[in-house]
Amino acid sequence: MDYYKILNLSKEPFSNSPDPEFFFQSRQHLGCLQKLELSLRLRRGLNVVIGDVGTGKTTLCRQLIRRFARDEEIETHLVLDPTFSSPSEFLITVAEMLEGGKIPDTANDWQVKEVIKQYLFRKGIQEEKTVVLIIDEGQKIPVFCLEILREFLNYETNEYKLLQIVIFAQKEFENTLREHANFADRINLYHLLGPLNFRDTRLMIQFRLQQSQEGPKAAPLFSYPALCAIYRASGGYPRKIVNLCHRSILTMIIQNRRRVGWFLVRSCVKRAVFSGPPKKWRRATAMAFIGVVAVTMAAGLATEKFKMLVPWKPKVQKAAKFGNQALTVNPLQKKVFTGTSKDRAAVQSPETPSQKLLPETKIEESTAAREKAVTESEVQASRQMSHQERDLPLLLGRVTLKRKETLWKLVEKVYGVFKNQHMKSLIRINPSIDDPDHVEIGQSISVPAIPARVKPLPLKAWWVKIGEKDTLEEAIQSLRSYPDDAPPIRLIPYWNNRQGLKFAIVLKRYFLDEASARNQLNSLPPSIASDGRILSLWDKETVFFADPFLGRPA
Repeated sequence: MDYYKILNLSKEPFSNSPDPEFFFQSRQHLGCLQKLELSLRLRRGLNVVIGDVGTGKTTLCRQLIRRFARDEEIETHLVLDPTFSSPSEFLITVAEMLEGGKIPDTANDWQVKEVIKQYLFRKGIQEEKTVVLIIDEGQKIPVFCLEILREFLNYETNEYKLLQIVIFAQKEFENTLREHANFADRINLYHLLGPLNFRDTRLMIQFRLQQSQEGPKAAPLFSYPALCAIYRASGGYPRKIVNLCHRSILTMIIQNRRRVGWFLVRSCVKRAVFSGPPKKWRRATAMAFIGVVAVTMAAGLATEKFKMLVPWKPKVQKAAKFGNQALTVNPLQKKVFTGTSKDRAAVQSPETPSQKLLPETKIEESTAAREKAVTESEVQASRQMSHQERDLPLLLGRVTLKRKETLWKLVEKVYGVFKNQHMKSLIRINPSIDDPDHVEIGQSISVPAIPARVKPLPLKAWWVKIGEKDTLEEAIQSLRSYPDDAPPIRLIPYWNNRQGLKFAIVLKRYFLDEASARNQLNSLPPSIASDGRILSLWDKETVFFADPFLGRPA
């Protein structure tokens, strides 16, 4: 019998394997993921994450891959151990990883590089995909591999790099970067991971226990002084926290106790090997215990809950890629409004330069794109707006967030893709959001109506529509309840003077001939196909809030 079943747990809460289900979204780890995701979507090239042993680099690596697993526009490739004996071995490994086939033994280095280059050009330009190469244990990368990676970064268009590289490495990799400045100069994002603070240590332990529970919430297994002792012994390093918690729970079971206390943790520390400072242990932990008692007493006298962190104000990361695509709420500000007066003020308020969505990164800004809010073509288009467009809503509606839902995913679901101006407008119209990475379950989010730039195909296209909703909340609920094993779907919000605001639910890929669309509809399960139909024509005056031609045809 597994020990955790004695505690009525369904999983081992403190396994040392990098299980994505147990990824605790601490402030620094979530910030790192956020920066990486933005950099990769902007296709800025080289990104490096440095951290001591046990700071969670491998877990971050797996979480990053998981985030992109269902994104058809991004493909990720992982190198677990970059210990290569020769440049040829590294090149062949990368080429076979990308192409998925065997490279002939007779191919020389130049030919293998050509295979890689042609693949990146085909994926990045013709198919408009983002190719990501992730390297774990980056401190093991040989010097000749750095030169090859630098050559890969030269494969680019005028706007972006064709290969995105993410290196997770221990701190000794810093010395390698100092010795190879020509490679270090290519780094777009450099993030240093440190240990957790006490608050995140406590929350991480609670989170892992909650993830392991199936039934109702059980009594806490760790006392508050025990948590202080764990933090002191581990120094806030996630791997040490997990190992010490595992040993403490085993000891608790062996000693037939119901809870892990301060003395039990201390006894486990004495038997374990930790790199944290062993000296002054008794004095330090005693002082920590006294401090905990004092804080607890002060919290009991306070009239409000004590907040460990000052609320983080939203920041907007401005980047060159989104700058030339900026879409303001501009000509819609005089139209019929479906929200409250407070929401109206939020939408119509001018953007201030200090507003940012994301923590500052090393991604360079495009000041020219920022200064030019509306292009000349947009100004001309706004002058030619018809009388019908004056009834266009400013809000698509409101969505109540469910468990494990984020603002980033909400933006992608509603608008089809994640763009900086979408998130910027979303934050501006929801002043109650202090941190876009930490939103409450059940929080109601207002979603602004931002017209999409639609580039119609020269050929006729067909969509398989499986449903249509009148409200955004209903449409999002349909996406939530859609089977995972069915063909992927997407949302196309649109408006016209005849129908008003509607939310079409269609298969993610459109078709260039009606027969293929009809075959796809007929192959769907009856529960999905019952309300389905083929759509090829939209109302002439239709305004889209998500590009119906997004992605590639089937």
